[in-house]
Amino acid sequence: MQRYRKVLHAMIRQKAKTDLGAVTWEVSRASGIHIHWQFLPVPSDLVKKSLVEAAFKVEAENEKYPPFTTKEIGDGSGENTDYFRVWIWTPRHVDIDDDAAGTEKSLVLPLSPNFRFDVQFGRRVLAKLLQLERRLDWKECLQSEIEESADADAFKRAFKEFDFSLAAD
Repeated sequence: MQRYRKVLHAMIRQKAKTDLGAVTWEVSRASGIHIHWQFLPVPSDLVKKSLVEAAFKVEAENEKYPPFTTKEIGDGSGENTDYFRVWIWTPRHVDIDDDAAGTEKSLVLPLSPNFRFDVQFGRRVLAKLLQLERRLDWKECLQSEIEESADADAFKRAFKEFDFSLAAD
């Protein structure tokens, strides 16, 4: 998953230069429930001005969640506790050759096993920040099958040169 996140950064940097940053969030439960990841490109100004970070921290405070810590936990495999993690990526200047070049900050919200955590927290934070409140609930913004297929095909075309899973052995 980390590798996909990195190549998504490279794709965004190549296609959008420095106009977009990215936010990835993860919910991990030590109890063995599968890890949940989501990835969303965002205007880089929101990242550079620390508005993404502030939005997550304020929403956590409003929900009376524990505070975020700035912490790097690698791929998370060494963690034996529950957590919500957000990576905030900012692209570096355009004239750097490395497409994935940028800076990244990792924030971790520890979750106790009995803590009732809303898995839509990341979506809610970013929908509010992007002024897309009508998209808070994914069930309220469904696409037709034709629209979804067209979007999936467009993404596949854009991602093809970055997709390491297509590489010949």
